Amino acid sequence: MHTRSSSKRTKTASLGQDLDEQKKLVLPELGEAIELPNDSFARSLYHDLASDSAIDSFLKTSRFYSLQERRWKLPRSYTKLLDTNFYTPFRNIISTVVKRFWGDATRQRSREVVDTHATGLQHSDADPATHTSRPSLVIKAKGPSFQLPCIETGQVSAKIGFTNIAACIEIQVEGGELPVFEQLARAAIYARQLFIQQPNRRFVRVLTITGHHLRLFHFDRSGAQYTPPLNFNDDPHTFVRLILGLSSPNELDIGLDPSIHWRVENGRKVSGTLTTRAAGNTEKVYPLIYIVPFFSRCHIYGRGTTCWIVSDPVSGEILLVKDSWRSDDRTSEYVHLQDALGVPGVVQMVSCEPDRGQTKDLRCLGDSHLPDFENRVDTRVVMHCYTHPIINFTSAKQLLCALRDAIAGHKKLFKKGTLHRDVSIQNIVLGVPGADPGDRGILIDLDMATRRNEAGFHPPMDWRIGTPLYQSIMILYSVDLPQPLPHDHLDDIESFFYVLTYIIYNYDCHGVSHPIDKLLKRWEASTGTNAAESKEAFLSRGKFIPRTIASRWPNAFLDVFLGFRTLLYPLVQGKVSIMGMDPEDVPGCLRWFALNAERHYDKIIETFDTGIAALEKADAEEAASRKQMATLPQPLQPPAQRSPLKRPSGEYPESQPPAKRSSP
Repeated sequence: MHTRSSSKRTKTASLGQDLDEQKKLVLPELGEAIELPNDSFARSLYHDLASDSAIDSFLKTSRFYSLQERRWKLPRSYTKLLDTNFYTPFRNIISTVVKRFWGDATRQRSREVVDTHATGLQHSDADPATHTSRPSLVIKAKGPSFQLPCIETGQVSAKIGFTNIAACIEIQVEGGELPVFEQLARAAIYARQLFIQQPNRRFVRVLTITGHHLRLFHFDRSGAQYTPPLNFNDDPHTFVRLILGLSSPNELDIGLDPSIHWRVENGRKVSGTLTTRAAGNTEKVYPLIYIVPFFSRCHIYGRGTTCWIVSDPVSGEILLVKDSWRSDDRTSEYVHLQDALGVPGVVQMVSCEPDRGQTKDLRCLGDSHLPDFENRVDTRVVMHCYTHPIINFTSAKQLLCALRDAIAGHKKLFKKGTLHRDVSIQNIVLGVPGADPGDRGILIDLDMATRRNEAGFHPPMDWRIGTPLYQSIMILYSVDLPQPLPHDHLDDIESFFYVLTYIIYNYDCHGVSHPIDKLLKRWEASTGTNAAESKEAFLSRGKFIPRTIASRWPNAFLDVFLGFRTLLYPLVQGKVSIMGMDPEDVPGCLRWFALNAERHYDKIIETFDTGIAALEKADAEEAASRKQMATLPQPLQPPAQRSPLKRPSGEYPESQPPAKRSSP
């Protein structure tokens, strides 16, 4: 038998032994966690779910609330409670609230309060290790957004997990509660899993309750905010409303997006639909090709990008739907996608919902402003879906064609005033099979794109944007610059070159991967000036390429790589030299680069075209040679005479190697 005092650490933690590892994962994802100055946020929520009179009626008849003492009937002291009984009084009260107001849901068991303080809820595969966590209580849920937890073959089926939980509630001892930072960390661990395992989550709310007080934690793509302690004996109406909001049968109330809807059979999602607004504000319902997202970001704070693969219900065309939360001071991706309409080599938009909601409204902020709060806007874009990432190429020619068309698309977009700013191997995909020249490679993801200003420049370089492995030398240097230069077309062109470098050093001409090269390991491990100097030295190597790398690729392909490097190096040197110029000379130098942008693109595209033509010529010559060999008359053979000492070739034993044939 364990007493409360002997197991206090277990009860207050409600988590597995890997808590420290989990905190290291989740805390960097929170962004700014805002401590609200008062409890008005908690008091403002869910008034539409229960009126004061309805709550008063409940309090009068509830056996868990004392009207005379104006308090909930919770034990005044927990020091003598057994471990298994510590959570029971809280569960009883919360269950009574849920049953009274959500009677149909509880009778159908679509909402149920469950004690999980001793149940390890499995974390998703997005974690680097197998983690579990144990909220004190949860609201178990059934419905179109919930399903039973996934299990591996041979494991016992789990009845509860983060896939079928509406909300988590943490119970702690009054006077012995954890510091607020620790409370935040634990609530964030639960919230992160709900975002990951319920991919249509818009926000998560977690309650921490003690004997007399509650604290509400709210998580969305702007990060976290939390209330000061609120005495729920003094304000039972707010307490009841918060319980109702966290357990509501209406998925909007608990933070889910009902526009993504699944059909559930035997507790598992089997199919689904996604509803969006098309042209003319008409509603369009797309069947989901896969019930899980094609791509999703795990972080709580940030864009929260989630991509779905759907099919057009009329044409059957496969499309990609991208949900993301942009900062409201940043131009929405759909604006840049509108610029890209009709531009070959750049992703094409079908429809868009530019403002599906804002985090300030989820936090009930209205027009008020909180320091450190960054409002984010939910955007949904439907786009044409392309086949595979560029690393799925199967020939040197296919790779060159894809990169060439993506660069050409980048050029056309730049001429229209838009700069991508996030060129990487993840953001270049292969065109559909049989695509026409111009669409054999597609540049995607315009989230970080910018428009040219009236002076003809784009915003200053920001080393936090993009993937360091593919960032230009000047962007890497900008970490230490007090006034970074404007991001320009050459920075993105240089990123295209590092994409090509990555592929050449990591793959062969058939698309087979090789162990990552030490050069790329060095680039990945370095930052700022060190990475910039390493790349600068690499560009200066002229026609040199390691023999082991060169042996994997045809000469015509290597000529493109070396030609690209030769064209790029003096331009990068010119950009680097700007750092030593007098400030008054810098704008003129930048304008020179901008005025010559088209020539820079054309020289590089011409290099690709020459290489592609050489590969096509080699392919044609090889095909002609094969055809010629096939039409040559076969030499006459004398009638075969069976020798008792020889077997026919088909009778060679399996252990004997086949006879070698001479080359034709």
